[in-house]
Amino acid sequence: MAAIKFKELDYKKNDVLPCHSHNEGQIIFARTGLMQVSVGDKLMFVPETRMVWVPPSIDHRIKFLADTKMRTAFLLPPLSDSCFDDIQIFAVTGLFKEVLVKLAEGENIDPKYQKLLKEVLIAEMCSLKSEPFMITFPEDKRALKVANILKENPTNRETIEQWAKLASCSAKTLGRIFKNETGLAFQDWRRQLRLLLTHKLIAKGYTITQAAYEVGFSSSSALTAAHKQTFGFTPGKLLR
Repeated sequence: MAAIKFKELDYKKNDVLPCHSHNEGQIIFARTGLMQVSVGDKLMFVPETRMVWVPPSIDHRIKFLADTKMRTAFLLPPLSDSCFDDIQIFAVTGLFKEVLVKLAEGENIDPKYQKLLKEVLIAEMCSLKSEPFMITFPEDKRALKVANILKENPTNRETIEQWAKLASCSAKTLGRIFKNETGLAFQDWRRQLRLLLTHKLIAKGYTITQAAYEVGFSSSSALTAAHKQTFGFTPGKLLR
């Protein structure tokens, strides 16, 4: 298991790792803190309860939204080839977290014990549940302009017809662009964005009610219903 390297890295709020890639596959995990990981047109908010897998040679950017203790692992080929082909975000288990932290922070670990821990880490990683906690931004400049404004102002309630005027196209065209480039209809994309932004706020200490109003839901119950319908569980689970 010499094909795995570990790093213990601490960052301050608003630190940024510019777009870069590695020859290895990378496990990105925050022992404490909150990260925003961007990969191409995909955006993810990564609190302590999740980790991101980035395959080899994939450009990615990390912004730290709070003081963060990042613990990361680099998997060299061919070991990385046996993992996942695409970037994914996972809910971490207690076992995965403890093993990764032990390997990243531990000093003078007995080689036989270290080998065993690495085997456990890979086995546990392969059993983690991938979750749809990311959102794809459109590439078309007209739709991207709308998407970026909504990211900064998620409470905006303008209709697709109103947004189409800003984008200098018809509502039908704007809707088609969102569907083709993000896989979601415009209204569904906006709801997914709002839901993911609540994850960011909850990780920062907001209550469910505070987060709901901050991103444009009419009430905490509306947020809870939308979250359960989309992800299969209520946002209250993120508090635990």
